[in-house]
Parts: sequence; structure tokens; C-alpha cells
Amino acid sequence: MDATWNSGWWDFHNLSEYPRKPVEWSNSSIIFTAHALQPLIIARHFSSSKQFNLPLPTPILSNPSVYNPSTLITCSWDDRWLFAFFPGRGEDGLCCLWNRGVELDNWAVKEWWSLAQSAGVVATHWLGSPREWAIEPTTGIPTRLPPRGPSTPISNPTLLFVTQDHRLFVCYLRYYKPTLYMFSCSLLQSSVTVEQQQDNSQDPLDEVETVRICINAAIGTTYGDPSILVAMRSQVFPIASSTPNPDQFSLDLSLSLDMEPDQTEIYPTARKDFVEDSKIEIAEVQLQYDGTRMMLTSKALPAIENAPNCLRDLCFVCKPPFNGDSSSSVMHLVTNFLDFKDYTSLPLSSLTCYSLTNTDPTSGEKGAWTVQADVTRNFENGMLSQVSASRLAYSDHGVYVSIYDTSGTQPRQRTKQTEMPVGHFKALKIPELTDDAWDTSPILSPVHTIGREVPINFVVSPGQNLLCMIFPSPWTTQMTIQKLPEPSTTDLTSGLSKSPFPPLALSIFAAILSNHSTDDLTHALLQLSTPQGEVAKVLYHVYTLLDRHVPGDFTLQLGIIVESYRSRALRASSNAHDRESADVIWRTAHDMISVATCNAVFSDCTDGEEYQTDLVWQMIDLSSWILGLVEILLKECILSSNFVESTGSTELSGEDLFGPPIKTTNLRSLNHPIFLHLVHPKALRNLRIALGHVNQFRKYLTRLTPSTENSQLSKEVLIDLVEYSGVDIQGLDEVFEKLEKSVEGFDDDEIRQAMASCRPSLSMQIPLRETVNLISQSPALNKARLFVKSFEMVDGQGQTEPLDRPQKDDSKDKDVVSKGLLLHRAQGMNCVRCGGRSEYGKDPMASRTMSNWEKSWARRCLCGGLWTRIL
Repeated sequence: MDATWNSGWWDFHNLSEYPRKPVEWSNSSIIFTAHALQPLIIARHFSSSKQFNLPLPTPILSNPSVYNPSTLITCSWDDRWLFAFFPGRGEDGLCCLWNRGVELDNWAVKEWWSLAQSAGVVATHWLGSPREWAIEPTTGIPTRLPPRGPSTPISNPTLLFVTQDHRLFVCYLRYYKPTLYMFSCSLLQSSVTVEQQQDNSQDPLDEVETVRICINAAIGTTYGDPSILVAMRSQVFPIASSTPNPDQFSLDLSLSLDMEPDQTEIYPTARKDFVEDSKIEIAEVQLQYDGTRMMLTSKALPAIENAPNCLRDLCFVCKPPFNGDSSSSVMHLVTNFLDFKDYTSLPLSSLTCYSLTNTDPTSGEKGAWTVQADVTRNFENGMLSQVSASRLAYSDHGVYVSIYDTSGTQPRQRTKQTEMPVGHFKALKIPELTDDAWDTSPILSPVHTIGREVPINFVVSPGQNLLCMIFPSPWTTQMTIQKLPEPSTTDLTSGLSKSPFPPLALSIFAAILSNHSTDDLTHALLQLSTPQGEVAKVLYHVYTLLDRHVPGDFTLQLGIIVESYRSRALRASSNAHDRESADVIWRTAHDMISVATCNAVFSDCTDGEEYQTDLVWQMIDLSSWILGLVEILLKECILSSNFVESTGSTELSGEDLFGPPIKTTNLRSLNHPIFLHLVHPKALRNLRIALGHVNQFRKYLTRLTPSTENSQLSKEVLIDLVEYSGVDIQGLDEVFEKLEKSVEGFDDDEIRQAMASCRPSLSMQIPLRETVNLISQSPALNKARLFVKSFEMVDGQGQTEPLDRPQKDDSKDKDVVSKGLLLHRAQGMNCVRCGGRSEYGKDPMASRTMSNWEKSWARRCLCGGLWTRIL
């Protein structure tokens, strides 16, 4: 019989503590966390289990014991910059700004600076982000939303941060200047601060014997409005009324040892004196540029009075303008309160939404910002713990909330179940705070920690599909990945009920348009509950949207196939058949990308009919790879044709070694992924162009008179590769030309379906069968050389490997871009999408021409994946 569990107020007390453990999920799918005990920043890519540490600034390296673990981590919208704050242990705090290199794990300290103990960083916000995309769910038409916040024409990056002393700092780098600039303004009163000029404004004095410290803040910007809004919650701390006298603590032997000096007036430091301010202060800030200098203008807005105690979260949410109307600006401030009262029962949790508008009711134009409380929602059947903004491209913006159960059943110890739901995630509409238009998703917890560990912070993934939760462990940084809820497709008030596109396809499409990583979205396609047919369906809708609005990028679509199916192939828990099928699919898609890349390389290295001699060996590697792929394809065609070779004749020789063909009725299926090379119009066209490049390159080297031993050797190597490949390129091109004319008649919708599944459709297999039979009988093929290689005919080799025997096809030894061997002369790179390795752009011995050409692949792999360093 299952036991029951019940939570106490102490299980949720960590939610009320400041500061919280930080966690950040960048747009390139890197998760940053702080070390539990040391001032370190730990990071890892979402698709990898390998962690790496960011380099530390000089003060931390010289004396790490002076600084606490980081309390705030934030990454810029373009993933090029990272900011973190390290509080001091009785010393000033330290701010650090990192700059990322080409690889995802290549970070360097750009600048660091100190902040006073009472001026630590509370909240941050990056400016200058590109305009966001909005997707109309019924038609899939993408539109660009108006820009958010002020423009930053002369700076990148531009970071805003609020400090504990109620000031807003602007930290930025001007273009073409390496120096970091910074200036600030007060958030408690009206002030004007000009760049590179001293701020002479004085903050209003606190009450006697108290000091107000900002403990929580949020920075918000809205669409089509340059205003910056800052919401702050402060805590009042008492200060000593007088300096303690050492004589008051001297031991007087004439008095009773039980007597103690009265320190009540000197140190009023009881916990009850550390109270939160009863109001939430709001300020409006304008960042302007006059053509020469930047300027900050701040103005205090009416505060939200009598707000409840124990503020947990502050979160700004802005909804896109309706039908492009920007005559008024509306922002919503969502606050989460967790009141423990007298610490004898479970805390009370509530959520309040405030609306901030700057519309003048008389003229209808923009005016002064006004604040109004809209809705308050109490949570009596669960404990509201965290709140985060929802920014789906195809749905109204709202907030995600996590609600934990306070009691439940404990499964028996013998059960095989490792996780149990302990609550649920909801998405609430703004400003109504209702959840009727969204589904819910469970919060899963390990069986052995049910009801005892509640995460203290979470961050939403770039694709708004997953979230990363951080637990309050004092020794290590523990995290878990959970699934977020999705908009309901049955809600009649939502556009998704009439949309022909699944929500996941819309999210992937929006991520591609925004140049964000899709790792968190394709993660949903590798679940055990998702069959391959469902994966193909989602990818088909993605391709439909891309063909309508971003046409022509063939390799981009193939990159999504590589990412989706490779994850399934690496999944250890799936069945063997599913893994093998997914492995063949992603490798076939990667081969198609490689063919297109080879064509681009040959085009870059060609000047009319001339080739760059510095890159001869690189082009030989590409030619060898192309011919190897064609040989594999032709072998599969011969084995799948209607004809097999007779082995009854022993008097045949030469090219008739296999004897005359005889017809068979035992046909192999043509739904193998490799046949997509022959039925997809773009893939077939790319393959023909690649073979043409190889043939033209061979003719070019044949005409040359070698002047050095190296040129003579390269000429003979390429001629041998082509002549002994078993393929007559010119004759094979005639067969491919006939096939290309027939595949051009395929419907675009059918082509997308075949590409999503990476298999020829049934109607495509009709002309494919004719082509396969034609190829198997074509005189352009030398079947003896195609099936039997020279190293396979060496007699008596024993334990000795022949010199001409090719090495085992291991991707770890091959460069994913050049298709040549990795020389290990420089630090290589590893692709997070396809797992390929490359040394392009890293070889110090490369010539200038080759170095410039190799750097074109420095930022991304040919499949579109980002690089990490091979350490």
C-alpha cells in the first residue's frame, strides 16, 4: 500500500531567500550556472553532457576566497557576450564581461570592475536586439514586430543593470573603440546624466537609522516605444544608533557573571527589523543619442502602494501591438508573493498583474505612464513557486508558472518508476491570469526527493519548449529539464484551433527565422512516444513554411533532418531498428549537404576553366569523396534492380566477369534513404554538378605539364581515382540527365513529404525503378571495378595490410568539410549538430589563399551546426 507525504513551510522557505542561484539559457542552447561553493561559471551545451568553465578575471584568480559564487548571469541576444556578478565576502563585489570566440566554449574576459558592497547588481537587460518575429498560426505568414526599447546606433553590446542603491547603469562598447564605457542615473528621483560627465544628482535621504536596499528588480521594454521601465522592491535595514564602546564589554569581576550589557539600542538587528518596503517603486528611463553623446533621463512614476509582503518574482510582460497599432504602449508587471506569516503553516501564494499604459485618454496619443492593478489570483490548492515570461511567436504573450503539490502519495520501494509528478506547469494569459487556453504539463521529481526538494529558480529555453530548474543544494549545482505546456489546439478562441500547422512546426520555423538554436525544439522529436512518422509530419510542415516564406535554402532544411534524426540514432533507450533507420537517414541528409558544399568549394576555386593550384590536394580529397558516394549509390542501384548477374559462366572475363543479366522477381524495395539522391530534384541536380566538377578538374590536370614532383603526383592520383572508380562519368551523366527530366514533374508537396521522411514516395519509385534498371545495364559502369577493389584481390596477405588498402571509414579521422584526413596540426573543432570534426581555418601552415577560403567555415559547420573546441 502506498504511503502519503506532506510538505511543511520549511520545504518552501528557500523560495523566499535572496539572492537566488542563477541560471541562463542562451539562444545558442548553452546553459550557464554558478558553482555552488566557488566563484566559477559552469556551462554546457544542451545536447552535450560535457561541461566547461569560463575563464576567471584576475582578482578572482589571485584571491578566490574573497568572492562568493555568482548571483546573476545573463547572456546577450546574439550569444557573443556574457555578464556575471560575484558578491564579495566583506569586500566589494566584482562584475565581469566575457566575449565569445568562434566556438561555443571559447570565452575570454573582456572587462571586469568592482562595485561597492551596498551596490551589487540586482537585475539586467540587454538592448539592441533585432526585431522579433510573429507567426500567424492559421496561414503561417511571418511578420516583424516593432523594435523594443531605445535604439543603440553606436554601441554593441549595450547592457543595463540595476544596483542595490537604486541606480540604473548603462554599460557599453562603442564601435571601433576597445574601451568599456559606463554611466548611471538615479531611479528614485528625476535626473539627467550625460555620457562621460559626472552625475551630480543626489538620491533622497532614507529615514533616520534605516537604510533601504533594493533586493529585487525588473527591467522592461515594449514594442514601438523607446521607454525603459524599472520596477524595484526594497528592504529596510536598521543601522546602529551609536558606535559601540569597547568598555561596555569589559569583564567586571565585582558584578554577577549572569549580568550582560544591554545591547538592544546599540544593535537592533533582530530579524523582525529586516522588513520589506510596503511599496513597489517604478521609474521610467529614456536613453537618447544626440549624434555625439548618449544621455540618460530618469523619472520616478507613482509607486504601487500597500503591496503584500514576501515578494518572490517581478516580471515585465509586453504584448505585441494589435494589427500594428502603436499609438499606445501597454506593459504588464506580474508579481508573485509568498507570505509565510508566522511560520506555523504553509505559506500563502498569490499572483497579481498590474497594467502600465502611457495613453492620453483625451488625445489618444502617448502620454505619461499610469499604473493600474488588474487581477489578483490566489493559489489555494498548490504552492506557486516561480514565474517567467512566455514569448511564443504564434500565440499571445503571457507567463509560465510552476505550482507544486503540498501532499501526495509515496510509491512503494519496489516500484520501477523513477519519477513522479509533484505539481504542474501552467501558462496564464495576461492580464486575465487564466489558463483555459493552454494545456498543462507535469512537474516530475525523483521518487526519493518527493515533497522535500523544491527548485528555487528556472529559466525557459529559447524555443519556449523546455525549462531548466535549479535545486537548492548547498554542495553542488543540481538541475533538471522539464517540458513546458503548449497552447491548446481545441480552444476555439485560439488561432491554433484552425491552424493546419502543429505548434512544434511553428516554433521551429520561428527559431530558424530568428537565427536561434533549435536543439530544445527537436528534443521533442527523439522521445520514445514520438514515432518516426510523427517526426516526418512535423518536418514536412516546417518545410512547407520555409518554402513559402524562405525559399531556396536547401541545406538549411537538410540540417534540420540531421539534427532531428541523429538525436534519435544516438538514443540508447530506443529499439535497434529505430536507431539504425534514424542513423541511415541523418547520414544520407548529411551526404546531400556535403555534395552541395563540394559544389560551392569547386565554384570558389574556379576561375573560368582554371583552378587554384594551391588547393589541388583539397580538391582531390573532395573528388575522392564524391566518387566514393556515387559508387555506393550505384551499388545499391544494381542490387535493387530487376536483374541480377549470372555466375554460371566461367569462361567470361574482363567487364563480363559477372555474366549476362537475368531477370528476377524477388525485388528489393526502393524506399532506402540513399535513393533520395536520385528522386529529389535539387539533390539530383547537385550530384550531377559535382560529377561535372570532378570530370572538368580531371581534364584540367590532364592538360597540364607537371613542373614539380608534387604536381606530377597530384595529377596521377586524380587520374587513377577517376579511371579506376568503375564509373564512366560522361555516360552516367546521360542517364542522370534523363532521370532529371522525369523528377522535375514531381509535385512540390510530394517532394517535401519525401524529404521529411528522407525516403522516395511510392509514386517516385515508379520512374526510379526504370532508372535503377537502366543503370544496372548501362555500359557506363564497370561492375568488376565497382564491386571488387584492388586491395581485396591481394593473395597471401596474411597479417600484412596492403599499402593501397583504404583506412576504415571513421568520421573521427576525417575532416567534415574538406573530406580529407585530420592532420592534428592545430586545435580542431567539433560540430554540435552532426558530430563532425574539422581543422579548417586553424592550420598555421596553410597558404594565404587556402586560409581565406577555409575561414568561410569558421563560424558554422556545413550542416549549419555551431562549433566547439576539441580539447
